[in-house]
Amino acid sequence: MADKSSASKITIRKVLREKGDHSWTTHLVQGWRESGKWQRKQFKKRADAERFAALKRVEMENKGRKLEMVLSPLTEQQTHEASSAFDALGETYSLTEAVQFFLANHRPPEFTTTISEGMKLYLDDKERDGMRPRSLRGTKGVLTAFFTANGDPQIHGVTRQMVESHLRGLRAKDGVSPGKRKSWNTHRNELSQFFDWAMAEDLSTSRPWCFANPVEKVRKFSAHQIAEQRPEKSTSAPDKLQKLFSFLMRYRGGGFVKTFALAYFAGIRPSKDDSELTKLAENEADFINLKTGQIFIPAKFSKTKNDRQITISDNLRAWLEAYQDFPIIPTNYGTPLSKIRTHFNLKRDETRHSFISYHVALYRSVGDAALQAGNSESMVRKHYLNLHTREEGASFFAIVPDVEKRRAILSTEISHAAPVNSKPCNDDDSILQLPGNRKSLCL
Repeated sequence: MADKSSASKITIRKVLREKGDHSWTTHLVQGWRESGKWQRKQFKKRADAERFAALKRVEMENKGRKLEMVLSPLTEQQTHEASSAFDALGETYSLTEAVQFFLANHRPPEFTTTISEGMKLYLDDKERDGMRPRSLRGTKGVLTAFFTANGDPQIHGVTRQMVESHLRGLRAKDGVSPGKRKSWNTHRNELSQFFDWAMAEDLSTSRPWCFANPVEKVRKFSAHQIAEQRPEKSTSAPDKLQKLFSFLMRYRGGGFVKTFALAYFAGIRPSKDDSELTKLAENEADFINLKTGQIFIPAKFSKTKNDRQITISDNLRAWLEAYQDFPIIPTNYGTPLSKIRTHFNLKRDETRHSFISYHVALYRSVGDAALQAGNSESMVRKHYLNLHTREEGASFFAIVPDVEKRRAILSTEISHAAPVNSKPCNDDDSILQLPGNRKSLCL
């Protein structure tokens, strides 16, 4: 026997009603149950009763789903899809919100392309804008790693989840430890810039290729959080430096002496393919002037894209004059240079950190150290002030070559005169009085 609550039991019955001298006919719909109680409803018109009964029967067959009879341009299939979408969304999002999100993040633009193909045009644009070759290689490396890890997806199909998964998968040089927060930020920023570019309208490249930046809401570590993982500044003690330069004077005929002399005693950024030192090596006669005692680093060589001048210290002059016939960087320097760094356990940028910290220690001028190193005064004050004593600074800038014995020694004849471009003192600055007629320097 069929359940009394089944849709097939919903019936329409014609009922004659009377009240006083009046009588009328109604159409009673009955046969369904709500909250455990049987229900009925009457209508004046038969057509209204039939319409209600039809809806109620469908509702019962659809497990109690409440339906409404509406005119709609949707096909039956589209209506079913819309109904399924509402079921999936529940009460969390409206169907309109879901569609807007999808269109913003997944809608294919008129022209689509993969990350690998888009990257070629992106790098071409960056090169025309003057990006340095080293930076171009870094950008290419980041984008290549991302599309390789994700199967080279269409640009418009990249999601925030894909970006976050890739960033969490970054590893340190050992291939096991998680990547540093600085690496996370570097990769995040490179990807974000690429997607911003892909969103920009440009007829020549058929952009935009996407309508939203999937990196926008990916977390970015603060400068303080990055600093927590930054290793301490490594500097070379004067006695270690004597051993290093004594070794260099004998190694490969002294071919690396000039390289390390300029890196240590002028703070020029070390020798990578497009570093300041490498570019200086290609133009030595134009930018190293022993007569004026100045090294000029033009903006096109500088990492910061600003001109700067470096005063040639007395001990650096001694090294440059003793090895004036040598190139700044010898040919085929890569492997030997790595062996030297490994043998003496030289850390990243140790040469430059040494120059800045000993310069501040000796001359007590944050402003002059910043000018010569190409840093801001706040950076020098924060990271290099009071790392060494003035005596250690004097020893550092007294290391000179003994050509006959082929070893580095501490000279007793170095005057340590104040650099000519030292920052003048203000009335409220602390002052260090230097012996003789040399200027006082700001602390």
